Amino acid sequence: MAKTDYDLVIIGGGPAGLTAGLYAARARLSVVLLEKLMPGGQVATTDWIENYPGFPDGLSGADLVMKMTEQAKRFDLPIESKEVQSLDFSEPIKKITLGDKTITTKA
Repeated sequence: MAKTDYDLVIIGGGPAGLTAGLYAARARLSVVLLEKLMPGGQVATTDWIENYPGFPDGLSGADLVMKMTEQAKRFDLPIESKEVQSLDFSEPIKKITLGDKTITTKA
């Protein structure tokens, strides 16, 4: 297989994207997380979350995002503020076009 920029590109920095990125970084995959706004997605603007596992007393969306982002940084997960313009999954090597460049990935 031809060389790619990354083993894995995660599009979207909400809780699911941050979690996926954390696990990929811990597994030492070459990974990047792309988020067009700020990490956390909509949960970052949520006033109070009472049903998130591991936080029995609840916490604010901003606090949850801060904790998740700190943990992702601990494992050196790169987070880029980029908007995806187009995706090309027609070949084994996937192409993701951003505003200023195109990156390649296996998954």
